[in-house]
Amino acid sequence: MAVLFSDEKIWDLDGPDWNIKYWHDLRKEPRSFFGRQSGGGSVMVWAAFGFNGQVVLAFLYDRQNSPNCIETLENHLMPFAEIT
Repeated sequence: MAVLFSDEKIWDLDGPDWNIKYWHDLRKEPRSFFGRQSGGGSVMVWAAFGFNGQVVLAFLYDRQNSPNCIETLENHLMPFAEIT
């Protein structure tokens, strides 16, 4: 039996969505350094690896709802799982 691990990661192209802090003079009004215009975009990547190697990265173009997730696993994980 082969042990496989798969996961996906999304990167926002205009910076992180969390914990945005900056140093500023408390005697002055805070300034906004950036704002999102129509989103900013993101890239989602999926990969898997096992004891015998890894699959090529898969760039995912749609939201990973159930049908898209099944398609990703059928196209990328199942051929890899059959080899290992």
